Amino acid sequence: MKIFIDKPKSAAENINTSYNLIKNKMYNLIRIFSYDKEYVIVGYHQDVEREIRLDYLDRENIGIAKHIASGQSVFVDKDTIGIEYIIPNDHKESINQKVANIIYSLILALKDIGIKAHIDGNHIKVNSKRLASIQALFEKEFILINIFIPLSINIEKTLKSIHMPVEKLTSKGIKSADDRLESIRKAINQDISKETVINGIVNTFYSFYDNLEIISNIREIEYKKDIYSKDFLYKDSKQKDGYIYGLYRCKGATFRVYLKEENNKIKDIFINGDYILYPNDFIKYLENAIINTDTKNIEEVLDEFLKKNDFDGLCISKKDIKEAIMFAIRKLEGEAIGIPKEYLNNIIASIGGGLIENINKAKILLLPYCAKPRWCDYRHLDDCGECGGCSIGDAYRLAYQKGMIPMTITSFELLRDTLIWCADNGYTYIGHCCYEFYEKRYEAFQKASSFGANGVLFDIIGTTCYNLGVEEEEKAYHGEFQVELDLIKDDMIKYMDIKIDTNNNHSKNKQHFDFSEYFLDFRPSYYKKPKAVPTPEEDRTRTAMQKDVFKGEATIKDSVVSYEEALSHLAKLIKQSKNPTVVIGPLLFWDFGEKDLQDKALMTKKLIEKIKNVNVKILPDYRPKLKNYDPRLEMDPPNPHESILHTDNDITILIGTHCYRTDFIIRLLKKHTSTTVVALCGLYGHIEADLSTSFTDADKIEKLTKML
Repeated sequence: MKIFIDKPKSAAENINTSYNLIKNKMYNLIRIFSYDKEYVIVGYHQDVEREIRLDYLDRENIGIAKHIASGQSVFVDKDTIGIEYIIPNDHKESINQKVANIIYSLILALKDIGIKAHIDGNHIKVNSKRLASIQALFEKEFILINIFIPLSINIEKTLKSIHMPVEKLTSKGIKSADDRLESIRKAINQDISKETVINGIVNTFYSFYDNLEIISNIREIEYKKDIYSKDFLYKDSKQKDGYIYGLYRCKGATFRVYLKEENNKIKDIFINGDYILYPNDFIKYLENAIINTDTKNIEEVLDEFLKKNDFDGLCISKKDIKEAIMFAIRKLEGEAIGIPKEYLNNIIASIGGGLIENINKAKILLLPYCAKPRWCDYRHLDDCGECGGCSIGDAYRLAYQKGMIPMTITSFELLRDTLIWCADNGYTYIGHCCYEFYEKRYEAFQKASSFGANGVLFDIIGTTCYNLGVEEEEKAYHGEFQVELDLIKDDMIKYMDIKIDTNNNHSKNKQHFDFSEYFLDFRPSYYKKPKAVPTPEEDRTRTAMQKDVFKGEATIKDSVVSYEEALSHLAKLIKQSKNPTVVIGPLLFWDFGEKDLQDKALMTKKLIEKIKNVNVKILPDYRPKLKNYDPRLEMDPPNPHESILHTDNDITILIGTHCYRTDFIIRLLKKHTSTTVVALCGLYGHIEADLSTSFTDADKIEKLTKML
C-alpha cells in the first residue's frame, strides 16, 4: 500500500488526478489531498440544477466540478481534507462491508485524534452529527472512495451552496445546522492545524497497514478537461418539459425519476441522484427495460427485472429501487380524477399507496399557513375563520362537507406531531405544500408512512421561502414567513369530488374567549384582543408525539422523579434565583370558560405573587411580533430567547404554552441563553427542559406555592 500527500489543487485538478491514478491502475493507493479555494463537488449521477444553488455559487465565486464518483454534493474549501482510497475489487464482499472495511483505517485515525466516529450510509458521523461525506465508484477491477472531512465548517456557505441539504430530522436553517454538522475542530474543541491532522492520520495508517510506503510524486499524464467542462457537468440533464417527476429517498440514496407517458406506455425515463451502485450502469439497464412498458404492467415488469438482475448498493435495496419508480408512476392516476397530463406534477407525491386509494381514505386535510393572507388573524393558528378571503377557507368548507378534519400547519413541530397523530389513529391525509418543503421534510413524511400515516401532497402557487433564499427558509420554520402563497383550487375541487359527501358536519364550534381576569395587570397596553387565538383543543388533538416522550410524573435533567421531588427542587431553584421569570402562555392568558384552566390561572397568579423579584412575560399567541413588541413584557414567538436575554433571567418557568410550541421555545432558550428552563406542562411533560412536570393542574401549582 502506498500513501501520497498531494499539494492543494483546484477541484478539477483533484478529479483529474483521480482519473489518472485509475488509468495508471494504481490500485493500492491512499491519497490525502486538499483544495485551493471553495468548491462544490457534485456526485456523478446527480442533476446539477436540482442539487446546487447555481446563482449563489456564481455570486460568491464558488467553483463547481462533477466527480467521476457517485454520492451527494459536498461543499469544500481550504479547510477540507480529502482522503482517497483506490483499492482492488476482489468481489468477495458486499458494498456495505467493503466500504466499512476500507474506511476502518480512517475511523481509527479519527479516534487517535479524539473523535469517535462511525459510518452511517454515505456519511461518517460523530454520534448523530455528520462529520464527512462519501463519494464512491465501484468498477470491476477497482474501488475508488473519496471522503471529505472539514477541519471547520462555514455553515452559511454550506447550506446556501447545496440546494437541498439532506440531514437527519432535516435542516432547520443556519442556526440549527450548526447542531447537526460536525467538524474536527468542533469535535475536539481545539484549534488544530491541517498539517497536525494529516500527520495524525498518516501515523495511524502506518500502524494499520503493513509495508506502507509514502511516495512524494505522482506523474501527471493527459489532462482530462471534460471532467469539469460544462458538457460533462450537465451530461445527465435533459429537457424536462412533459416529464412526470418523482423523488424517493432511502438511507443510502436520493433517486430523482423523470418519466414520459404516451398512450398508457412509458415512452422515456431517466433517473439521477446520489446513489452508489455496482454495476455503475445498473440504473441505465433498468431504464432501458422499462421503456415501452404498459403503465398497468409496470410493477410486474419491475419485479421481474429486479428478480433477474442483481446489483450491490450502499444502503440501497431492491425495494428502494422499485418504490423510487412507483413514486412517479402513481401520479398518472391524476388523469382519472380530471387533472390534465400537463399538470400532473401539481401532485407532489402519493405516499404509501395509490393516489385514488389515498384520496378516498383521507380523513385529515393539511394546509400551509403561508397560503393565508398576512392580515388574517388565523394565519398562525391551526384554525380558520372561513371568511371567504382566501382559498384556505374554501378548503375548510370542502373538508367539513366530506367529513374530513382540516387544520393549518403553522410550524414544523406541528407537522411532526400531526403526522404522528395520524399514524396513531390510522388516518390518511391530503396535504398542500411546495416541492421544496416536501424535499426538505421528506424524512418526516416517510417516517410517518412507516407507522401507518399515508397521504397525498399537492403543490401550491407562488414564490416560496426557498426561492427567496435560506434566510426566508429560517423564517418559515418559525412561522414568520410573510409572502402569501395560494392553493391550486382547481386541483382541490377535482380530488374532493371523488370523495363522498357526509351529513356528519365536523365543523368546529366557535369558542368564546376573553382576557383572563388574573393576568390583566401583565397585558401590555398596546395589546388588543384579536379575532382568534390558539385554543385548548389544539393541544388535545395535535400532540400525539408527547405520549412517546412521556417518562413519568416529572423529570429533572435526565432523571425521572416524583411530583414531590420535582416541585421541592423547583422551589429551591426559585428561592435561589436572582431574576426569575414566569412565562404565561395562551392557555392561561385567555379565559376559554373551562373551569380547570380557570383554576390553574388563579393558582398561577398566586404563585407569581409569592415569588420575589419575579418577571412576568406573556405569550398571548404565536404570531411573530416582527420587533414590534416590548421584550420586558412579551415574547416574540419565533425568537423567545430575545426576551429572556433582554432581562437576563436565570430561571424561566413556562406555564400555559401549547406543547408543540413549548418544545420549540425550550430548544431556542437552551441554545441562546444560560437560563434554567422549567416546563409546567398540562400534558405529558418536556424532557428537553431542565425540569418538567406532567399533567400540571391547579393542585400541583398550589403545592409549589406553599413550598415557597
